[in-house]
Amino acid sequence: MGDKLTDQAEILYRQIHPTFIENGEPSSQPFKPTEKDKNLLSVDRSSLVSAERSHVAYTAAGMSSSAVYGLTVGEFGTEKIVCNSDPIEDGALKNAAHSVADYSVHSASQQKNVAKRLKRKALERGCLHPPASPSSLSNTQTGG
Repeated sequence: MGDKLTDQAEILYRQIHPTFIENGEPSSQPFKPTEKDKNLLSVDRSSLVSAERSHVAYTAAGMSSSAVYGLTVGEFGTEKIVCNSDPIEDGALKNAAHSVADYSVHSASQQKNVAKRLKRKALERGCLHPPASPSSLSNTQTGG
């Protein structure tokens, strides 16, 4: 892991998988690391890449994303989450902008509550990519 991110205003991009879009907006699940993530939520730094380029690179590596939302280093910090640069230097996911938000100070149940609060902040900022209305992000969950 690299250096601690210190610019409180820097936006960190989070890719939202299509299965986590509900009624045109992300659920709180993408704002919380999964068990396999070992308490580290993957994000991309806005100082190094645009939301669009982050999305293009992510999907070009074969992963799915319907939208990009963002939270600032400071917003993570209000939840006692430290963010660090964590460039990926080889493989299909090579990404100099990759960073992590470290949730390890929170228990699993606390992480769920933190994710709900961070989701609200990300929604206030709005979808950063694609520049479309949230309703266009709906997936086919409603149809079965």
